[in-house]
Parts: sequence; structure tokens; C-alpha cells
Amino acid sequence: MPRSSRPVARAAASCAAVALIAGLHLATAVTPAVADEDPPALPAALTGCVGPSPVRYGERTPWPVARMAPYLTRSLSQGRGVRVAVLDSGVSGAAAGLRAAVAPGRDVVSGGPARSDCLGRGTALAAIVAARPTSGTGVVGMAPEATVLPFRIIGPQRRTTPASIADGIDAAVDAGADVVLVGTGQVADTPALRAAVTRAAGRDVLVVAPVDDGPASTTGQPPPVWYPAAYPQVLAVGGVDANGRGTVLAPPASGLDVLAPAKDAVVPGPTGAGHYTVGGTAVAAAHVAGAAALVRGYHPELTAAQVRDRLVSTAERTPYAPAGTVDPYAAMTALDPGAATRPVRLDAGPVPVATAPPADPAVARSGLLAAAITAVALLIGAGVRIRRGHRQPASRGPGTASG
Repeated sequence: MPRSSRPVARAAASCAAVALIAGLHLATAVTPAVADEDPPALPAALTGCVGPSPVRYGERTPWPVARMAPYLTRSLSQGRGVRVAVLDSGVSGAAAGLRAAVAPGRDVVSGGPARSDCLGRGTALAAIVAARPTSGTGVVGMAPEATVLPFRIIGPQRRTTPASIADGIDAAVDAGADVVLVGTGQVADTPALRAAVTRAAGRDVLVVAPVDDGPASTTGQPPPVWYPAAYPQVLAVGGVDANGRGTVLAPPASGLDVLAPAKDAVVPGPTGAGHYTVGGTAVAAAHVAGAAALVRGYHPELTAAQVRDRLVSTAERTPYAPAGTVDPYAAMTALDPGAATRPVRLDAGPVPVATAPPADPAVARSGLLAAAITAVALLIGAGVRIRRGHRQPASRGPGTASG
């Protein structure tokens, strides 16, 4: 190399080294850092799509996972063979823990598959249901061997309608879902939505849906009733916090059946290796849908209605919550799941106790005569022994002289 070109070469090498170092810094910046604090909340993407999270949750166990304790059921069921449809914004097949769990699904609003998720909502719900274990993090789904069937029911304007929910339920039933998780609700009770729920029940499909978790009105009135949760065939889910207190004000018409964790659940983002936190009754419903998948995997002989009854009757009840919190292990293993809630009859009358029949008089007289004869015989025998005792001479003691 000519001398005149060496300074240029050295300058080029220096620039390349700077560029390489800068590239390494950039790569470090986009790799999520494992932090002790909780990840950020899943952002509401009003425009554009949700990006990767900058924080990766470590090997700690999020409190909702600890509360539901799905690890207690691992030797019994992990949801293998159970198909859970998730009706929301789609599910990202590239999300951490979901790459092998998500089927193509369908967009019932715009057509095409639903194995992508711009909003991150459906991905979050699917991860709570069926995320596979991932090295270096304690984030795992309720039923990590279940299959997720995604159905996008959110339109281009990022809204849902009763018609899109009904179409999603019908599509999920036709796709062979065992459990259908609806991620939202509507205040309108429409014939199409009611018919879709009735059809699902007739096809032995359990529909799980959240109650409205909106705030109470300024006059203290609860939020409006949501459908499909309010239908009697649907398992309606409300939220509970880490202290065991309910997070919603649900009127009786809401159909509230059970509670599940609804705050600070940790989920993967739709892209990247980082995590977000999510909350709300849809998150609670996802926990219950995962529990239903565990029960259906362990008890394939049970109908959807029987699975629903098990989840409700074995739920853990406390005096400061409006319903019981789902207990997956109890729902799977209870021998008599209805015993926990079977009411005790307080108005029952005295219980009749059977008594011995009256004695036969003839038998009684015979018994008395036999007893009298026995007594006389004993007295005669005693007298004979006494008289014989008086006739016998007294025995001599040792060393007594005879007279």
C-alpha cells in the first residue's frame, strides 16, 4: 500500500471501529433489560402498532401466577389437546412463549388469518391462557400445552360490535374450539349474539367472557351490563386484586359467576422478548379460560356445563369479594364439587328415630316365670350347701393334739 494511502486507510479503519461500537450500543439498546421492577403497562395504540417492551421480566413469579398456582396441576393436566379460541385483536405468533401455540385463526371483520396483533391485547390474553415456559423468566400460561385459535373481532376503527362478537363465536365453534374466550363485551343484547351463545352451548363449547369493568357512575350506579357475559350459558368473570378484593361493581344482572386476577399480570409483547403488564376483567377472564382448559384436559368426559359448574362451585370464597376466586387445582380434583356450595336446610323438622316394637305379653310372662324358677333353684341349692357345711367337723390345724 502506498504511503500516501495509509492515513486514509487508518482513518477508514477508525470510522469502521466507531461504527461497529455504535452498532453494538444500538443492539444493546433494543435488547430488553431484565429488571427488578415491573414492566411498563401495555400502551393503548391509538395509531400505529405496539412495539417491543424495553423490560424483560426475570425469573420471579408474577402474583397472578402465584395466586392461580397452575404449577400444582402440572402432573395432572397442562391443557394438551384442548383448543382455546381467543376473540380480540388477533394473536401474534412471534410473541415469546407463543410461537408453537398459535394456529392461523381468522379475522372475522376483514378476512384473512389472525396470527398477528397490532394492539397487543389478544396476544396478552393468549399468553395468560397458554404461553409456554421461556428460559430466564417466570412468565407462563395457565395451560401451557393448549392450542390457541385466534379470531380478530376488532375492526379497522379499533371497535367491536355485537355482530363481530357473534361472528367470532360462530367461527370458533366451527373451528373446533373447546373453550371460547371473549375479550370484551357490548351493552346490546342482540338476537345474533344470543343465538351464537346458544349454538356454542349446544355444541358443548364453554364461552368465557368478562363483565364490564368500567367505573361506577357519579351517582354510584354500577357500570352497564355486558353481553355475552350476562347470558346464563356464559361463564361471567370479574376481577380480584392481590389482596383478594373484588375490582368491579357488578350488579346481579351482570351474571357474575367467578373472579380471577385482574391487575398487574405480566405478558409478552406482540414482538420482541420484553414484557408488559395488563389488567382488567378481560385479563381475569383469560385466567379462567386457562383454568377451563386444564379441567377439560383432565376431565375430557365432562360437558361444558359440568366444567362451568366445577369452576364455580370450587371457587374460593371470602367475605369481602362479590364471588369466589377460581381455584384450578380444586376444580380438577374435587370428588364432589357441589358439596362446597350445597345449602344446609335450616327449616328442616325433627328427624324421626325408629323405636323398638312393644314386647309380646306372652313372651314377657314366660320370661318372668323362667326367672322365678331359676331364682328358687338357686336358693334351694344354697340351703343344701349351708346344711352340709354345719355337719362337717372342724378341721384341725397343724400341731394340734387329738383328744
